[in-house]
Amino acid sequence: MIDPQHPPTRPPKDDLDHFASKILARPLYPYQREIAAAILDSVHNGRGDIFSVMLARQMGKNQLSAVLEAYLLATAAEGTIVKAAPTFKPQLLNSRLRLLSLLQSSPLAERLWRDGDHLLGLAPQPEPQLVRRHCGPRILFLSAAPESNVVGATASLLLEIDEAQDVSPDKFDRDFRPMAATTNATTVLYGTAWSEDTLLARQRALNLEREQHEGRRTHFEYDWRALAAINPAYRHFVESEIQRLGESHPAIQTQYLLQPISGAGYLLTPLQRTLLQGKHPWQEEPHEEGRYVGAIDIGGEERRPEQELALLSQSGSIPRRRRRDSTVLSIAALSQNELGLPSLHVVHQQWWTGRPYLEQYSAVLALAERWRLRRLIIDATGLGAGLAALLGSRLGPERLLPFTFTRASKSRLTYQFLAAINGGRLQLYQAASAPAAIVRECWQQLRQARYRLLGESGLDMYVNPSDGHDDFLISLALLSEALNELDQPPLSTLIPPPRLYRDESPF
Repeated sequence: MIDPQHPPTRPPKDDLDHFASKILARPLYPYQREIAAAILDSVHNGRGDIFSVMLARQMGKNQLSAVLEAYLLATAAEGTIVKAAPTFKPQLLNSRLRLLSLLQSSPLAERLWRDGDHLLGLAPQPEPQLVRRHCGPRILFLSAAPESNVVGATASLLLEIDEAQDVSPDKFDRDFRPMAATTNATTVLYGTAWSEDTLLARQRALNLEREQHEGRRTHFEYDWRALAAINPAYRHFVESEIQRLGESHPAIQTQYLLQPISGAGYLLTPLQRTLLQGKHPWQEEPHEEGRYVGAIDIGGEERRPEQELALLSQSGSIPRRRRRDSTVLSIAALSQNELGLPSLHVVHQQWWTGRPYLEQYSAVLALAERWRLRRLIIDATGLGAGLAALLGSRLGPERLLPFTFTRASKSRLTYQFLAAINGGRLQLYQAASAPAAIVRECWQQLRQARYRLLGESGLDMYVNPSDGHDDFLISLALLSEALNELDQPPLSTLIPPPRLYRDESPF
């Protein structure tokens, strides 16, 4: 057995369970040990399998991954683990902190070295008062966001994709899968269920089909009942959630029962699209008595060939968002409904693709003044930050509202957008009265818009890159932010009941 106070440089390969419980003080559940044993068998025998691992929420997926990483770092003489997730912050930072916590609280801490937020490793042997940096095995943390530039890394020990249901299949095939090519490294995709067209669902189907022919298991799936059978507290928690939300709730179906939602994930129902379709006409010019607000989603400018080559030489690829997204400005007329609540009727939209930022700035500023916009909400994330700063210097904080996209703020915006539609407080112009190209692109995005759950209550909206763009969708969603900025309605409103029949009585 291994002495936890004096571990050997390379613990025995068949002693993962002892390593987890005695050295890391993180014992594994039986189903975790089964998964880990299959992955390590592929690693040690160089088979290069691609595993799909689906565990219900809070069943130890992250702990399993961290224990595997620590074990490989402790047993390998050299090599690299590549760990990817849909976002670097917070997902990869949390993964890094979880692994650091395991290593720092174990006898392996004296061999630990770090290099920024992206790289850490274990030196082969500690020297007096010194740990040799960049010696021995290491783990590299890389974002799998669509715009990330990650070409060039090599995964010689293991390639891990966390929350794989949220990673683009194209991104995985193009940027991450080749990292395992020269070493035939084993790959693991972790996550929970969502729709049937995700990266994780695709690999699950392939693995189940391969298992029928080869008889070797590469897909592991355990819903909440696997842990509930041995952990009464977990069983009570999930049963309470099922009672609170209902078994048919998407969060229960996908995150605890691991059931994909067939053909689902579409943000707007047919009824909501009907509610969004207004009866008011498109306007080319503002009305004298009108009050208007606007919202703008920023797209990239067209780059000159020498700029594209410079970007390609620096990063190895050109971010897809910068090549194809457009800038969309939506303008809405402000009114009040019968409850005295502010409502928005979209009356005009502008659509630019590839225009230089200075031209976009001039055009937006001119439209803001022409339409006398009381409020302009702008996507100030990434590409939009510079344009937002320029417009802010001219329009001032009273008229310009920058919106920074984070997981939390986008979730809030998604709920806000849906609430505005459901309440009839956000409506589009009549399609027949507007330019055909704008109507076609706008409604295409609204039909293709999808949603995904973020944890228990978070919500995200997006358009799958294979289905098109999301610039019209985001511009319209940002308009709903203006509803929060407008005057609050009166505390109470008296609404006379409608007369449904002719009352012949004089009283």
